Amino acid sequence: MRTPFLVVLLCFLLALAGAVGFFWGDKHALDRLGVVDVTPDQMAQAMSADNFYGLWREDTLVASGMVAGVTKQGGDTLIQLETSSVSKVYCDIGTTSTSLAIGANIRVLAEGERANRIPQGVTLVGCTVL
Repeated sequence: MRTPFLVVLLCFLLALAGAVGFFWGDKHALDRLGVVDVTPDQMAQAMSADNFYGLWREDTLVASGMVAGVTKQGGDTLIQLETSSVSKVYCDIGTTSTSLAIGANIRVLAEGERANRIPQGVTLVGCTVL
């Protein structure tokens, strides 16, 4: 008679622990989200110093800068943002077409977690030109 009661109690406790964990994790994740203004130089320096993801993995990045180049790579359009270092910052806008020219000032939006380290610096994947 005691065994069914213990099984039901254990199932209830496991369900309760799962629900508490789910809601606590959801709140923790949402509390960490933010929008951060960064410069192309800060992004290039952070990736070079291996600190990019530590600083901005959970953030939406908003960056303003000058277009240093526009290229096509595998069907995607890459916008290079001007930096004062040898490290480069690219904004991958996907298959979206653009009429941006070198020297234009732009503002872009990207998720820090989706950024890719490349030998030359960093590529912001899924970038949006504002």
